[in-house]
Amino acid sequence: MLSLVFFALAFYFYVFSDQSLIDVNVHDTYYVVAYFDFFLLFGIWFALCGLGYWIVSKKGVKLYKWPHWAHVILSILPFVLLPVLVYYQGTHGPEQMNRLPVAQGFFILSLGGFVLGQVAYFLNILIATLSLKREV
Repeated sequence: MLSLVFFALAFYFYVFSDQSLIDVNVHDTYYVVAYFDFFLLFGIWFALCGLGYWIVSKKGVKLYKWPHWAHVILSILPFVLLPVLVYYQGTHGPEQMNRLPVAQGFFILSLGGFVLGQVAYFLNILIATLSLKREV
């Protein structure tokens, strides 16, 4: 379901939006990513995660709850903070520019949390499958 939202956003930014890039400053290097590529990549990723959850549920393996919720929360966190980063990039006042590195730092930390959430996803599936924790 979440992947459909990302595919729709990718389509919107590819066809209709004139603001189509995001810049992320890490140390002294700027990374420029098109919104279309960003949302398409994460749409595909969430579709694959959903497929993994579906396959595991069809096999009757019961997953652990805390890694599942860690995966869900840490996966959504960067997309909650993305509008904050875009807001600070769109304003050019002196006080907003002083807060821009803080906003980018939170976004980079949330991307690190995203990676940890994906590790929790794979470990949850691996451990639940190997321990043969089956649904009743």
